[in-house]
Amino acid sequence: MSEKLKDLIISYIYVISNQPVKLQELLSANQSFNEGMHLDGKKLGFRLKIGRAYLIFLIIINIIMIPIALITHELFKLADCHLSILVAIFITGIIFASFGLFKDAMSDEVAKKRIQMMWKLHFPHFAFEEYNTQVSQIYTQSIEENIKKQDLERYILNKLSD
Repeated sequence: MSEKLKDLIISYIYVISNQPVKLQELLSANQSFNEGMHLDGKKLGFRLKIGRAYLIFLIIINIIMIPIALITHELFKLADCHLSILVAIFITGIIFASFGLFKDAMSDEVAKKRIQMMWKLHFPHFAFEEYNTQVSQIYTQSIEENIKKQDLERYILNKLSD
């Protein structure tokens, strides 16, 4: 999917807050994202509009399935009706299961964009792509060393500048 289309879909199916994310929540979300975990939209300030997500998913599925149906129509016209029923059941199951995958993929994409946006706010001099794993490791160290919340930013910036 092209980046422009993906951004259009995301802006349509998600409500994204303009409020900044607290530093500790950003660090926690960055660490979880680097570990491959799915993130909670409440902490990062985004929410899925489920009705719009179903609508976009339905459009995407129809774009894929209508040409396939037109191509395979002649084959199924000649085949036994039981085969057609079994294929219809199988395809329906795949469609219902794939909505969860669609929703998770879009949520991960929004979380990544939100983390990158907040990264620019909290760490404007450190590129996300270059420093996100290093900051995640420093955050883990800060937890182990019981660094206070108010000293966390200074601790991380000192470690990055070393």
